[in-house]
Amino acid sequence: MKLSQELIAILAVGVTLTGLQVTLFVTMRGEMSELRSEMSELRSEMRTEMSELREEMRGEMNVLREDVRHDIDAVRIDIQDIREDVRQLRDKLLVPAAGA
Repeated sequence: MKLSQELIAILAVGVTLTGLQVTLFVTMRGEMSELRSEMSELRSEMRTEMSELREEMRGEMNVLREDVRHDIDAVRIDIQDIREDVRQLRDKLLVPAAGA
């Protein structure tokens, strides 16, 4: 059986397209593997950066917490001083009234 030139041309095109599909598949598979690898590296870098940022934020929060405690302690001391001043003033004001 003899194949016509058209049929041979169609088969040749089909084989060529199949070869191109296989080549594309292999190329895409390799690129996907590279992308997965890059994504894995990026994910690892992001985790490292986030961990470092978290530690930095914890350090800053500790500093701020200590600043707030210091400020609260200072306010407590001021309040104690004001109370003592009020007691002394009250005592001064009440002493003459008691003596009168």
